[in-house]
Amino acid sequence: MVSDCKVFLGKKGHLLMSSRVVKATAGGNLSVHMEIPRADGCNQADAEYLRVGSQGHFRVPALGYLDVRVVDTDYSSFAVVYIYKELEGALSTMVQLYSRTQEASPQAVKAFKDFYPTVGLPDDMVVMLPKSDTCSSGDKEAP
Repeated sequence: MVSDCKVFLGKKGHLLMSSRVVKATAGGNLSVHMEIPRADGCNQADAEYLRVGSQGHFRVPALGYLDVRVVDTDYSSFAVVYIYKELEGALSTMVQLYSRTQEASPQAVKAFKDFYPTVGLPDDMVVMLPKSDTCSSGDKEAP
């Protein structure tokens, strides 16, 4: 993950790898269930990614995501996602690497590293989140 979000930059040294289950819904939207490890346990949240325009282009009002785009994917193991969002009144850019496995493939990491500089994000804003079993559950169905 890489972002110029002030909240993210202030917490990036303490974040852990989250998990998400993504399911396609009618009309091209996505239903996303997130499990985010925190110091006090597992925080779970659900969000609807609303399709706008072309395939792979969304907005997520509930999270303040104004523009979400799948910018690279092999459709089987990884996706690089660009997010332009508003949080606490400030606009920011984020790029996330999603992988179906905890260890992303070299191809996935390369796609991520090749993309984020194109939107003006420098290397010092990158964090590869450490693994966590805080949010492990029996329902690990691949999307």
